[in-house]
Amino acid sequence: MNRTSIDALIARLANDPAFAAALGAAPTAQAAQRIAAEHGFDVTPEQLAAATTNRDLPDADLAAVSGGGPSGIPGGLLD
Repeated sequence: MNRTSIDALIARLANDPAFAAALGAAPTAQAAQRIAAEHGFDVTPEQLAAATTNRDLPDADLAAVSGGGPSGIPGGLLD
């Protein structure tokens, strides 16, 4: 699977909650691979795992994590 295909898979996961839920509910990596294939993604179980676990956080989410609180609320204000 090339980088463009991986980006397409990641975008699909981000924008299609039903697809993401189906992959997340798959009992095995092979089952997840079959689900991805049914949606047009030719991917190995290893590539699928990498694509679904090595995603960068959007800036707003990263700020929330690094600040220790919800986005827009500086860390420590809720303590």
